[in-house]
Amino acid sequence: MTASAQNSNAQDIDVGLLAPTPRHPDSRLETDWLFLYEKLPPNQWLSADYIYKTSFWLSIHADIRKRQHTLTQISDAYHAGDIEWSEYRSQISSRINQYIFKLHQHHNIEDTGYFPQFIRMYPQLKAGFEILDRDHVHLDALLNELQVLNSRLASNNTEDEALSKQVHQRLINTSELLSQHFTDEEDLVIPILGLN
Repeated sequence: MTASAQNSNAQDIDVGLLAPTPRHPDSRLETDWLFLYEKLPPNQWLSADYIYKTSFWLSIHADIRKRQHTLTQISDAYHAGDIEWSEYRSQISSRINQYIFKLHQHHNIEDTGYFPQFIRMYPQLKAGFEILDRDHVHLDALLNELQVLNSRLASNNTEDEALSKQVHQRLINTSELLSQHFTDEEDLVIPILGLN
């Protein structure tokens, strides 16, 4: 191997080691979409220079994550036998409605306002935002299923373990997709907000 070939291989390795790494281990974001993420990495998102631009988006996501966690805790408590059916229903049903409302509201604002604006600003990120759009479609389907189940739950005074298991599974499915979606979204969006 020639010295120039060795030098070229070393440069390729160095570039690979220095490439930005998304926070989610299964991120669907291509490395070349992370050029803004590289300029504004997560450890700077809430620094004094950027917090006034980034905190509102991150706080919305934090609120939705907290709601998801609370719903999962209530469901887990019921399935562990820590709370009775009536308490489970009273604690979870209205919270599911609020959770679904918040998610639909947030996604609608993104779909009709922010995402098209961001694509106009950075057309090279269009494929990344298309992934997020497909997530919204999938999440909407999961949320619609959860809403139907929750309506059944709210009107069912008789304990129905099969129904509670279906609700729990939809919560888990939504949580798993939402975890990846929010992380991918933040890796694309927060640097745009902070740097513009």
